[in-house]
Amino acid sequence: MHDYHDLQVWHRAMDMAVRIFSITRQLTAANVPGLRNQICRAVLSIPANIAEGARQETSAQTARFLSYAIGSTSEVESHLELARRLVPTIPDAQGSLEELVEIRRMLVALRAFHVRRSKALLG
Repeated sequence: MHDYHDLQVWHRAMDMAVRIFSITRQLTAANVPGLRNQICRAVLSIPANIAEGARQETSAQTARFLSYAIGSTSEVESHLELARRLVPTIPDAQGSLEELVEIRRMLVALRAFHVRRSKALLG
């Protein structure tokens, strides 16, 4: 078990959640029903799954939660791309998309570490 506060990727995911909440304020029920809620729910699950994974007892369990976080980055990316197409005036959507790619890269590397560690402990 580890302290998720020590993980840079958790801090970046938290910053991304704050950023996404801010930029999606332009998404209203009138112009894109439900999309803001979906984006916010997905972006919240990224740092939550990182934190939950860090508290697991085994590397295999940690890797599973990191996989969930990776999936959530793709969900946010897809929803944000749709939002950008529907409401082109959303501020800094491109910068957020680029940051999501970087967070996902970090998560993939961290997950790979835990997968290797899990296999080494079993083998």
